Order: sequence, then C-alpha cells, then structure tokens
Amino acid sequence: MKRRDFMLQATLSAAAITGMPLACLGKSGKSKMERIGLTTVVFRNRFASTKSKNQELENELTLLSTPEYFADRFDVHKVEMWTNHFESTSKSYLKEIKKSLQKQHCTLINLQSEGKFDPSDPLEENRLKAVMEVKNWIDIAKTLQSESLRVKSMKKSYPHAVLSLKEITSYAKSKGIRILIENHNDLFSDYTTHISTMKDVSTDNIGLLADFGNYSSNAVRFESLKHIAPYTKLVSAKTKDFTDQMAHSAYDFQRCIRIFEDQGYQGIYSCEQWGKANPNYDYEKITDWMIENIKESI
Repeated sequence: MKRRDFMLQATLSAAAITGMPLACLGKSGKSKMERIGLTTVVFRNRFASTKSKNQELENELTLLSTPEYFADRFDVHKVEMWTNHFESTSKSYLKEIKKSLQKQHCTLINLQSEGKFDPSDPLEENRLKAVMEVKNWIDIAKTLQSESLRVKSMKKSYPHAVLSLKEITSYAKSKGIRILIENHNDLFSDYTTHISTMKDVSTDNIGLLADFGNYSSNAVRFESLKHIAPYTKLVSAKTKDFTDQMAHSAYDFQRCIRIFEDQGYQGIYSCEQWGKANPNYDYEKITDWMIENIKESI
C-alpha cells in the first residue's frame, strides 16, 4: 500500500472509531494536506533546464515524474509547475503531463509563467510580445486544467502593466483561467500597487499571489501581508535560508501563515524555497519542514 493510501485509510478509520475531529483536520473539517501545495521551483537543481551550472544533475526530475514524486514522497497532491521546467509545449507532451497528474490524483493549482518580455514595458512592441507570451501559457494552462496562471514579474511601468493585464485577464476569462499577480521583487512588492490592480483591472478572474519572501525587510513583509491577505487567492509559502540545525533564519515563517489564517484565508499554501545557493541543503528535509510548519499553523 502506498504511503498516501495508508494515511488516508488511517485517517478515515480513526474518524470512524472516535467520531471526533482529528488533529490532522483543519478548521473546515478537511485534511490539512488539502491546503498544502508544492512547486517544482523547490527542486530546480534536479531539473536539467534549471540546475546550477557547476552542479552535477542527480536524481533527475521532469514534469512527467513530478506528480508521482510529490504524491508518494510528500503526500502532496496540489502541484505548481514552473514554466522553465517544460521540455516542450507540444500537444503530445502536454497530454503526457495531464495523464501523469490524473494518475496520481493530483491537481495543477498554478502555472508560474516566465517569458523574455515584460508586460509592463512602455515600448509597445515589447509589451505586445509579452502579452502574447502570457496568452500562450494561458492556452497551456487550459489544456492542463490548471486553476490559475501567475504572470511573470513586471518591473517597468504600472500603467502599462494594467493595460497588459486587462488584455491578459480578458483572454484568460474566455479560457476559464484565473490570473494571479505576485509580489515578485517588482512593481508589486509595494503592497499599495499590488492591491491597486484589483481595482484598476477590475475583473472577477484576477487575484493576488502572496509570496512570503519578496519584501525588503521584516517590517515591510508583515505589514504588506496583512494588507494583501483579503485579496489573496494563492499563497507562496516561501522559505529562504536555513541554519545547519534546520532553523529558518530569514523570517518568522509561522507568523506569516498566522497573518492569513487570522484574516480568514482558506486557500492553499504552496511550499517554495529560494535563497542562497547552498550545495549542502537537503531540499526534501526543507520541504518536510515547510509542510509540518504549515500544518501546525492552520
């Protein structure tokens, strides 16, 4: 019996015997694991396209093998995929990814899209190229039945970002895809600008993606998260650097989660890590740490 099947059976059996809520159940009565996701970004050094140049490729992962790995190793069925990890965008390749997700009973919660061009570029030629790049990923998100798509970082002009987002969200709405805007060390790491997109774009298929890590200081971080929480549709529960004793040294991870829980957030916390390149890091242990700390806080 696979680990996830064993855990599910144990949970159901215990609930049937006791008739009482279990510690593994959240406030809604659902398993806490249903509110935990995981992005391929964490394991970027195991993907040929994103590994460090000075590092050997070991225990290689691909998007085809990721759903089984996430489900069996971590009991996570909410999957985020970074578009830098797509080996192809052919119909046959996308069909295989979809089959892999379905086989493991996984849901694709978000595509973290990238591209060569910035949707906020004042140069119209480049802005339109950026919009087309995002539209192409929206088509792929539709094929893979992703719940949402995160637009790449926008660093140049807020009015041009809004112009592009209006075009992008209109196209995404026709495909049944929600567009997420992240504080991505860009225009939207200012929470006032981040929130303004909700009013200025004004459509029901846009929401904020809150990333714990992408702020200049702890004071800015905690204040910003409080403001954007009501508009957040997905949380990137990011960690950065760890000590040798597996203590997260960058900021209070659980405090970030409590900010969202205190404001009634009921969505998914997707585990992510991005810090200094450390060849000694065990990313499986880091992922275990993130999952356990989220479970303790929700």
